[in-house]
Amino acid sequence: MSFTRHWLLFAASALLIGVSFGCQGRSTIPSDAAMVNSGSGGPISYTADRDGDAYVLDSNSNEKVFEGQMHRGDQLVVEPGRDRIVLGGNSADHKVSLRGDHNYKIYFTPAR
Repeated sequence: MSFTRHWLLFAASALLIGVSFGCQGRSTIPSDAAMVNSGSGGPISYTADRDGDAYVLDSNSNEKVFEGQMHRGDQLVVEPGRDRIVLGGNSADHKVSLRGDHNYKIYFTPAR
């Protein structure tokens, strides 16, 4: 194989690896989920106007840190500075520690 062909194969492989690792967080959230709030540091919240599923994504690490069901009127509060997520007034388990210097996005998809 020529140098150019080797280089092209290497570049294509690197791109595919980058895409597959880079999509693990957001790709685990349904594509029809709408981003309803985002922020860093202080609390960010969302109040559901109908039943559905909520997701919290750490934008810095591209990692889904929470997934849970919400009922109409439930409030989801993400407090990165306190490493805490509250859903409907109760502390909710989350997969990794939240960091105050990271940006978080809340996504919501209505129940079908």
